[in-house]
Formats: sequence, C-alpha cells, structure tokens
Amino acid sequence: MIRTTAGIALAAALILGVAVAAYAPYHTQQPPAAAQGANLKQQLATAVTHSGFAAEGTSLGYVQQHLGHTVNCLEGTRGKNFNQAWGNVCEGQGNGILVDLKAASDGATFKMVAEAADELAVGGVKSKDLNEARVAAKGVAALLKVVVDNLK
Repeated sequence: MIRTTAGIALAAALILGVAVAAYAPYHTQQPPAAAQGANLKQQLATAVTHSGFAAEGTSLGYVQQHLGHTVNCLEGTRGKNFNQAWGNVCEGQGNGILVDLKAASDGATFKMVAEAADELAVGGVKSKDLNEARVAAKGVAALLKVVVDNLK
C-alpha cells in the first residue's frame, strides 16, 4: 500500500508537476503575507530535513519519529494527524505548511504535492516495516523538494 502510494505521489509530482487549487485554512488568523512567506520556507526546510533524517534511519522508531515531525510541520497544530508526542519541530515557524500555502502568492499551485507528501508521511508513520517507512520518507523528501525548489 505504501509503495503504491509512494509511486502515485512521486508520479504526480514528476508528471503532473503542480496543481492549482485552494486549501481551506484550519483557522482564520494568518500572519502578514511577508511573514507568511518566510515562515513557509522555514517550515519547508525543517520538514525536508526531518524527512531526510527519516529516510536514513536505521530503526523503525527513529524513522517514525522524524516522519512524525514532518507530519506535524505539514499539518500544524490543528491538523487531523498532528501528534504532540512526536514533538513540534516547526513550532514558532508558522501554522503548518498546508495552512500557510493558502496565504502564499503561489501556494495553491503546490496544494496537491504537499497533500501527497502529508499522506505519504502519515502512511510511513503507520508502517510496521522499516524499509517501507524509509521509502515513504524518501518520497516525502522528494515531494517537499519540488515545493521548495519552485515556490516563489
């Protein structure tokens, strides 16, 4: 299941590139647009770093912990999969990548890619197989890199 999801997510990112759509915010208060862009890039950098840590992990617990960090960065504290036990490594950086993409000038373009990364990260956290979780983490890192490399 994770391998299929990873394949679909990577294919979507590589073949489709990016999608144009809107994402409903989890809450109504947003920082000013200038701060939003800086926060979004900081959150993305943190999420890419932690998904990279997960991809190189040698134990399932380590991989799941860092994928959990990535999920928390993607969804923010109001996300349905946010888990405080994983730690909030993006605390103070924004409201969550999926939330803050909405306020970014070209953020809606990356909605599908970021959602695919989130779905893949959640699947990796739930996996009971180290190799499967690591492959999911590599896919998450690749998807988030598409956003980082193309976000204005």
